[in-house]
Amino acid sequence: MISAILYPSKNNILVWANACFLLLLVLFNQIDSLTVVFAYFLETIVIGLFHIVKLWIVSNYGMEPTSDKGLQLKGLPLILFFIAHYGIFVGVQSVFAFALFEGTITEITDAFYLVQNYWYVINREGMSVVMASLVVTNLGYFYTNFWANEKYKEYTPSAIFIKPYVRIFIQQFVVILAFFFFIIFSTAKVAAILLILLRLLVDLVMVSLNKDSQALDNLARKYSKSYDHYLEMKKKYQEFSE
Repeated sequence: MISAILYPSKNNILVWANACFLLLLVLFNQIDSLTVVFAYFLETIVIGLFHIVKLWIVSNYGMEPTSDKGLQLKGLPLILFFIAHYGIFVGVQSVFAFALFEGTITEITDAFYLVQNYWYVINREGMSVVMASLVVTNLGYFYTNFWANEKYKEYTPSAIFIKPYVRIFIQQFVVILAFFFFIIFSTAKVAAILLILLRLLVDLVMVSLNKDSQALDNLARKYSKSYDHYLEMKKKYQEFSE
């Protein structure tokens, strides 16, 4: 099962390609290592944008709610609510992230100067290249894990609303670890390399939860107690991949 998760395959080839591409850039000094660290931080916004598209698709082509309980919004009202909800979340975690680098990077003078800090991060040399790589990876993940297998037909709008937060929490935890690597080793290169490797491992696990993944099927069969339990486990594990 571990080999099915880690070995390159058609499901995770973009994840491997992105990690190798970024590693080569860092190892051969073709890009500033801190740019890579900040790019992974900015990926939070990219994930949010893709989730807006998911909400629109599920609102139009997904399952209809079977209960009157919970969030009943769909379409534009749901998207606007998500933007406000997610925007607050991104704002809070941005302040926390910039606070970690405050004093370490001279351009970041105050964690609460979000516009100024984002402007500095976005305009770092090489950022467009790294972000393009991450966007392509997320686009491929969206296509294989959500669109091509018609996974959107299995969700109601309210059910998919909070799904990206699992990925975001894991992602931000890894970025925070990279900051501590930066402090411990006093070099951005080591921090960037460790961040890329950690994200590679996390992304490979997430991709392995694909609806048609053999690794997911093996995992569910191994720990399920009945066929119904097997189907339920597969569905629950798949939801973590959103």
